[in-house]
Amino acid sequence: MNPVRNPMLAGVEIMPNVYAYLWFDIEDYVTKQSDDLPLTAFQILRRYNVPVTCKVVAEKIRALQANGRVEVIKAISNYDVGYHLDTHSRHPTLYEYLVDLDVRTGAKEFLARESDGYALVKDLVGKAPSCFGHPGPTWAPQVYPALSELGVSVYLDETSILNLDNEPYWYCGLLNLNGANRNFIVFDYTFEDNNGTDVLKERFKEIYNRLQKGRGGAVSILFHLHTLINRKFWDEVNFGNGKNREKQEYERPPAQPPEVTKRGWKKFEEFIRYITGFENVTFITATDALKLYQPQTPHSLVKSQLQLVAKHFGSSTDYFDGETLVLSPSEAFYVIVKSLAECGSTGKMPEQVETMDLLGPLASFRSRGKHKLKTIDLIDSASTSLESISVEGYVPSRIDVGDYAALSPQDFLTTASRLFDKMLSNGKAPQAVNLSRGKLPNARYVSAANFKKACTWKVLPRKFEAPKILEQIKLQAWTLKPARPLGGTV
Repeated sequence: MNPVRNPMLAGVEIMPNVYAYLWFDIEDYVTKQSDDLPLTAFQILRRYNVPVTCKVVAEKIRALQANGRVEVIKAISNYDVGYHLDTHSRHPTLYEYLVDLDVRTGAKEFLARESDGYALVKDLVGKAPSCFGHPGPTWAPQVYPALSELGVSVYLDETSILNLDNEPYWYCGLLNLNGANRNFIVFDYTFEDNNGTDVLKERFKEIYNRLQKGRGGAVSILFHLHTLINRKFWDEVNFGNGKNREKQEYERPPAQPPEVTKRGWKKFEEFIRYITGFENVTFITATDALKLYQPQTPHSLVKSQLQLVAKHFGSSTDYFDGETLVLSPSEAFYVIVKSLAECGSTGKMPEQVETMDLLGPLASFRSRGKHKLKTIDLIDSASTSLESISVEGYVPSRIDVGDYAALSPQDFLTTASRLFDKMLSNGKAPQAVNLSRGKLPNARYVSAANFKKACTWKVLPRKFEAPKILEQIKLQAWTLKPARPLGGTV
């Protein structure tokens, strides 16, 4: 993408600091009339040179094939394409089959159920999907290791369950365009009201002005194309309250009046025309975002950086933000454990320690045992944890210290960080240290209330609950850290 040029400044280039990503969820495999919708949408976007990311359900691709609409598949393949599950809302849905599983076993279940759909989309659009997003509001961390295995590096959707300053973030090693919240705009059904688009324009303007006053940021814009012709969501009609319908029993949702559909297209183009008129806005896709947002974690940290990290995590378990160095708690856990293990094996302070991206722990644990901990035992525990990490790839749920204490990983991180900070400052280790309590990392960014609300999605069975998924969301917040654009063009 080229820099936005301000015509009032005689060719001076202004590097954009507001990024907008438009995405379509192409998912309605029930309503045959929805097949044409992407073609009309693409015509509008081409007129304004606006890119889009199309998250596609595999069953929708099958329906397009069955309906003889190969040209629609081909048209979609000309754009950035993401994966939006095999059958989206057919039961068991994502939350239903992950309900009792931790991140590791959940990832295996996801791969078992979704690999064929992913492969179909990849094969028929002729390229690997750039991103993934959940159905409805059912965001879950169990899918992340599976996505990494499939080679998907971007999570594109929206959730209110996790909010990190309404901006992109890193979670479980993936870039997340997921949780824009205050910076999120939904076009669906706004055209039913003749003044609905005016409200969206004002919302975009408010977001733009707010981001311009700060350091910039990203705006997320979602459009379920089928809402142009359906007055209700196709999946609520056919898979509501935990019940499936067979294909021959599919029921078309109530149709929009033709004049509403016509108005919808007019309003969509009006909105696109409006937002493309703003200076310093660059439109990006999921693929662009991966080039733009890079992890600010070097491959190794030098001693001065190690001390900054040790000081921070000695008093806080939330992510470390040093502007040029951003570290998640799970990355810090590895750095501190590796540093102590090297001290134990070499008898010297490390001059440089490599970093590693870990998953968070798989289970909750509460520390028990003595509070006075011998330094030699803490160092031995660090060495043992390092061995476990090299095999498992995640933060241990429990760290044994000698035969007299068992620590939660957050308590171990805080205690070990304080110990290592003292060793760096004094050049030697104390004989023993007191246990330091640490909070569950980044817990303040997770909303249990919004998770509970997600479980009331009309497609899920009535009174659906999934405490295990919420626990895993909180545990994987160990991996959370902000994502910041490098600046310049994509």
